[in-house]
Amino acid sequence: MSIGKLVSFDGSRGFGFIRPDDGGPDVFVHVNDIGLDEDELRQGRLFEFDVTEGDRGPKAINLTAVGHAAPPPKSRKDRAGGDRLAADELRRQITELLLEASPALTAAEIITIRDRFTLFADEHGWLDG
Repeated sequence: MSIGKLVSFDGSRGFGFIRPDDGGPDVFVHVNDIGLDEDELRQGRLFEFDVTEGDRGPKAINLTAVGHAAPPPKSRKDRAGGDRLAADELRRQITELLLEASPALTAAEIITIRDRFTLFADEHGWLDG
């Protein structure tokens, strides 16, 4: 069993991603494989889960809630007046945008693209912290 935080979930599509506490790659989660009601899937909530190999990479199954949803990270204004995001919030937003733009992307592809954007934003000082 693994423990991780739900970092994104699209209720209309029925899937999202869990970030394992052990620092491994995010794990795909689909509403049909979890054994929970969809209303229990809140971003920031901790879950205990098993990992199996899905068609597109690692997939979470047998979820059990072990914590409550954390409040989303707040952004801060930079010196130019623009919002600065926490790295976790940027990754979450990038994941949502990629899922919306191209649902056929695999979990591994989303993680690779998201990590490159996050590194780029960090190199340019656009992230909070």
